[in-house]
Amino acid sequence: MKLRKYLFLVVTFMVAFVACGVKAQAASTYMGGTPTVFVHGLQGTHGSTDTMIRDLSQRYSGTQKVMTINVKPNGELETTGRFQKVKHPLVQINFLNNSANTTTNAHWLNKALTYLYQKQGVRNVNIVAHSAGNVAVYQALASQAAHTPKTNKFVILAGPFDGVLSLNDQANKNKVNPKDHYKPSIMYPANSYYPSYKQLMQLSTAFPKTVKVLNVYGNLGDGSNSDSLVTNASSLSVNYLLRHQKTPVQNKCFKDAKATHSGLHKSTKVDNWIADFLWK
Repeated sequence: MKLRKYLFLVVTFMVAFVACGVKAQAASTYMGGTPTVFVHGLQGTHGSTDTMIRDLSQRYSGTQKVMTINVKPNGELETTGRFQKVKHPLVQINFLNNSANTTTNAHWLNKALTYLYQKQGVRNVNIVAHSAGNVAVYQALASQAAHTPKTNKFVILAGPFDGVLSLNDQANKNKVNPKDHYKPSIMYPANSYYPSYKQLMQLSTAFPKTVKVLNVYGNLGDGSNSDSLVTNASSLSVNYLLRHQKTPVQNKCFKDAKATHSGLHKSTKVDNWIADFLWK
């Protein structure tokens, strides 16, 4: 009888311990608004997203930067700030080696997203990226491991998915076919910074189909059909990569003399588009 009573107490204790563990794990899940993660591009810094973060925080109630994640050149994460239950929490990710290729950035980005999932309890995110950061996000989400947050919405600003002026592209050289999901006539090969367009195509079916995408690109109106660095054809070519999405990509052209490559992340008009897409 004593042995039976002892076993009963042991089993009861173990069940209680497991139950407490499950409750603790559930309690650690972040219960605030869906965080929006900001990612800069090649040779960018925190300055690439500071203006957007500041403007959105000042003009949209409940919007606040809660955390900065700096990725060191060796891939280690350095974090500041803490998660709070705010309506629109913002997270800024900075690559301290800002000349790494997009494949390396994709790996680092997934490390940061894993941190948000495992250490901060984040289960869903939105992502806003600029320039080459968009290619890194695309690669990261197409090769995402378990224990990373689900991406609900992805905002692309000046995405160079198929060529960059002065690197491998020329103004008005490439054409896209709007009747075939903006498929480009030229598919540029890989270089030291970017994968080839055909390599990106190979990842297209692995990209999560439920992600809603807003694609914002700039047109200076000077005949180049570009933002001075990325042509509209290069930006629009993401539609062909994401032609399998359940919700079609939304394309928005910011046509203005101020619609430069860096001007896109300094425009209140573009910020309004971002806020409407993410939060309305």
